[in-house]
Amino acid sequence: MSIGRVVGDKVMEIRFRTGFAENLQVGELLVIEDDASNVKYFVRVMDVEHGADADRDDWVLREAGGLLQKDSANEANELGEMEDRLYRIGVCSPLGYSSDGSFKKTKSIPAHFSRVRRADAEDYEFLRRFLGDVEVGNLRSGDRVMNFPVGISGLAFPHHVGIFATTGMGKSNLMKNLAMSCMKLRRYGFLVLDPHGEYYDGGESGKMGLRHADLEGTLEVFSSRQLDGPHNSLRLAAGEIEIGDLQNLYEFTQAQLECLQAAQYRYGDAWLTELNQKKVSSVCEDMEQRFHEGTVNVIKQRLESIFRFGLITSDPRLSIAKHVIDCLEASRVVLIDTSNMYEAEELLVSTVLSRAVFERNKSLYANKKEFDKLPPSMIAMEEAQRVLGQAKGTIFSQIAREGRKFKVGLCAVSQQPKLIDPEIISQFNTLFILGLADKRDREILKNSAKQDISQLDNEIQTLMPGEALIASPFTPFAIPTKIHLFEEYVRREMGDSEGRKERSAGKALTGFKFY
Repeated sequence: MSIGRVVGDKVMEIRFRTGFAENLQVGELLVIEDDASNVKYFVRVMDVEHGADADRDDWVLREAGGLLQKDSANEANELGEMEDRLYRIGVCSPLGYSSDGSFKKTKSIPAHFSRVRRADAEDYEFLRRFLGDVEVGNLRSGDRVMNFPVGISGLAFPHHVGIFATTGMGKSNLMKNLAMSCMKLRRYGFLVLDPHGEYYDGGESGKMGLRHADLEGTLEVFSSRQLDGPHNSLRLAAGEIEIGDLQNLYEFTQAQLECLQAAQYRYGDAWLTELNQKKVSSVCEDMEQRFHEGTVNVIKQRLESIFRFGLITSDPRLSIAKHVIDCLEASRVVLIDTSNMYEAEELLVSTVLSRAVFERNKSLYANKKEFDKLPPSMIAMEEAQRVLGQAKGTIFSQIAREGRKFKVGLCAVSQQPKLIDPEIISQFNTLFILGLADKRDREILKNSAKQDISQLDNEIQTLMPGEALIASPFTPFAIPTKIHLFEEYVRREMGDSEGRKERSAGKALTGFKFY
């Protein structure tokens, strides 16, 4: 059904007139049918304006004044004949056009007075070849949600993913959807570092977590606290912690770094344990008095803060690193719950495990047969600005630069993209943009996105909780999405026979291709 007619005269800004009562929304996906050329244009509403058929420019102001006078006198007000003179203008950006079954970027403009109508799921069938198999929600047009599944491909995991939103807009809900979809597929490795304790059981009353998905053999959980369900204790071996890992936690002077290096040389694999357990005087003696006691004392104080709760063990058999790697190589979701840890411990766990995964994949790169068996993997970090803010020289910087080559990607979850190192944020190919109130944050994402989203500022500002834009170089335009509410997703996928019928009746996402 037609809702308007084209009146614009610019390729990159298509305008159309619609009725005064038409509820046109920013972010709506519309179709323009050009009967003259048999071409179907796809556009997105960027703004909505009012207009009026009037001889004088101030007609609307004068009529509004008259209505206000009636309001003050408590007289009945009806627009009556005025409504026939009022209309709305949809200001749209072109998404592309379809001709002969192919989709191309817009290089022309629809004919004057071409019909404009709302898009339906069938209009966007061409999108299926661009969307991936890791489902997160449905295609959205303004407030209207279509029966059209939307996702990204696990093959894009090593190209890095950013999830950015103000608090309360749905970052954690989106993360749980990503994880559950990976659990269903069993094709990709997904390491989730959870400092808030909300992914395992939902974190609060009425919420669900990954344990409720009930997909046997797809989820491995490690936690430093007692959980109500199967899980493993969280331990790191002292022998697998490197100086660079500690540098991600603390700033060291040159003298302190030299002391750490000397201790590593002097004590071998047990250097960290020896430094922590020995007295300051004994360490200085072992180092032949090359370092001041104050230098050694500062180092020991910092080590005590990460040794105090039993996270670090001297027994390499108790370390989780190899187990985590094995699970990722078996295409499982690995959840690391660090919710009762101090920040230094959380960051140490993130650093050591990320480095272990990256170095394992890198070591297999020379063996093509073994490397080809590795599934793409992604490491997801909540509050990512804590580790990616000053990331130069860290393992996270290295993964950002080289990860795609070795099938390892980063997933940064943050409400403040402006605090993430610009060099790293520029490496994120796929962006999930939920509501962002801060203008500087929006500007940073617009400048770093691999797809032009410069015209979508209005739409980003009007996003409601659970609504997102997926900007990726692997899709023809930023995809407006309604993210599944995780609890509903679990019930639909794992629920009763009616839910199973719904699944079988729906259309599955097709394979993803890089174009």
